[in-house]
Amino acid sequence: MKIITHSTIVIIAIFAFVAPAMAQSAGDVLQTVIDTYNRSKGISADYTVAYDNSSDQGTIVMEGDRFRILSDDLRCWYDGKTQWAYSSMTDEVNITQPSQEELQLSNPYAALVAFKKSSNVSMVKTPHGTYMLSLIPQSDGNDVKLIQLFVDIKSLQIEKAVFVMTDNSQYTVTVKNYTTGKKFPGNTFKFDPGLVPAGTQVVDLR
Repeated sequence: MKIITHSTIVIIAIFAFVAPAMAQSAGDVLQTVIDTYNRSKGISADYTVAYDNSSDQGTIVMEGDRFRILSDDLRCWYDGKTQWAYSSMTDEVNITQPSQEELQLSNPYAALVAFKKSSNVSMVKTPHGTYMLSLIPQSDGNDVKLIQLFVDIKSLQIEKAVFVMTDNSQYTVTVKNYTTGKKFPGNTFKFDPGLVPAGTQVVDLR
């Protein structure tokens, strides 16, 4: 799985967990999510991504347009300008300054706003006591062809998020221990060499 795909899936799924209430339409729900995130200050959560009969567990913290993801397969930091991404597959850290388009794949706010603007959105009530929000991206070149968010009707909490890719692979994200209103030191969102294996090559692609 590509680093950027992993980051995007985790961010959008956890971003959606901050919605406080179900609005009248699917579009209203997504806008509520965005508005709530803007008011929530710092967010932290544990997550599991299940895919291809395997899974990856990690933690994420987000504040404004900054984030940090730490898991066995991925380490990623973004401080609002520079991104550092470590993958266990390449065993190296890539440093980039993402373009506006690239930010739509890695930045919490830009990612969800982009999907909201470029997707057909619908919502149905399932027999299992949940609302299912479906987002179908319309832009060409998107790795994601369908996002499904399952929201408990009574608690109005996201139970899970399912991402179906253009190659028909599927990723399911579950989240727990998420909290809002946190403040993080600025260096939280900058590369920490102590969180990658000693001797890891750092490649500056800026």
